Amino acid sequence: MVAFLPKLRRSACCTALFTLALTLRPVPAQAAHERPWLADTAAAKISQTISLPGKALWRQALPLADGSVILLREPASDENGPFLARLAAGASETTPLIPVWSSTDDKARGPKGFAPSALACDDSGTLWLIDRATAGFPPRLIHLDPVSGKVLSELDLPPEAIVQNTAFTTLAVHGQTAYLADEGGVSLTMVDMARHQATRFFAGYPTSRGHLPLTIDHHPVMGTDGHPLTRDIAYLALETNGKWLYEQAPTGPIYRLSTDLLTDPSVTPSEQMEGVTQWRGTPTVSGMTLDDKATLYLTDIENGRLLSFDTARLPHILLVAPQLVQAGIPGWARSRGDNDKSGQIWVPAGHTLLRIDLP
Repeated sequence: MVAFLPKLRRSACCTALFTLALTLRPVPAQAAHERPWLADTAAAKISQTISLPGKALWRQALPLADGSVILLREPASDENGPFLARLAAGASETTPLIPVWSSTDDKARGPKGFAPSALACDDSGTLWLIDRATAGFPPRLIHLDPVSGKVLSELDLPPEAIVQNTAFTTLAVHGQTAYLADEGGVSLTMVDMARHQATRFFAGYPTSRGHLPLTIDHHPVMGTDGHPLTRDIAYLALETNGKWLYEQAPTGPIYRLSTDLLTDPSVTPSEQMEGVTQWRGTPTVSGMTLDDKATLYLTDIENGRLLSFDTARLPHILLVAPQLVQAGIPGWARSRGDNDKSGQIWVPAGHTLLRIDLP
């Protein structure tokens, strides 16, 4: 079963908050009638399965332009291995990717408290990660060379980006702007890296809340008190031009908004909320990714499926496979040497990495 590290909460407790929020705040625009998920005539297929090391489950796969894949594992008290691994293009085994801080500024905290929680690739193809808060240290953004592990720069997040319960679960980067899903603080956070300034959006709003119980492999996830659990905003996906951002809690729905709503200081909070569109309902998913045509791909851990949702608003079931109930956050890669293909999805599933060829 896929691990859910951020704080889980009872689904019942959000009902009153949701009702109150709807009476006090603008309601996001809803998309038209949702078509059912339908099996694609040309199915995707698992073309490669690679064993992943260690005791902990793996959280995210991030393909890079050179054909390599960077992997991030879940933190675990009984796991002492590296947090990061790299699969070179064409390889069948991963190698550890260990950050090297030797050339960073003397004021950098280096490896102290290093515990990354999300990976991202920016529009220039370089690797970023968010290093979550640990005792005595604030969260930071790290710019990393994906081959040597050399830390190119690091940036402690400004104080206004962080609240007491902050737990960043997903990262997207375009230019000098970073977008982070703060599940613990229940908000979308934007960081202007050039100005070292941050703004938190939609904190506690219905668009940041999860309203349905988590369901994995057709079974609801129950807490130790016997009540069903849910999660808040956890996943982001950013179009390659940086103009449109998608956000969602694991039980959906997906919301779509223009990044201009976040980066233009003249936009009011009411205009921001009115500009958020409810894009599509989903089952319980473990993550989403976008291709270069703005098609969304989602790992459905409720039913063990790979789903897609394109700009024509057509929902597809691309693959049904039992391994996918353990899926983590997927990453899309362009097919190498064949422009007629839709690409590939790389996704960790428990202790294996799956390469899925798209139809």
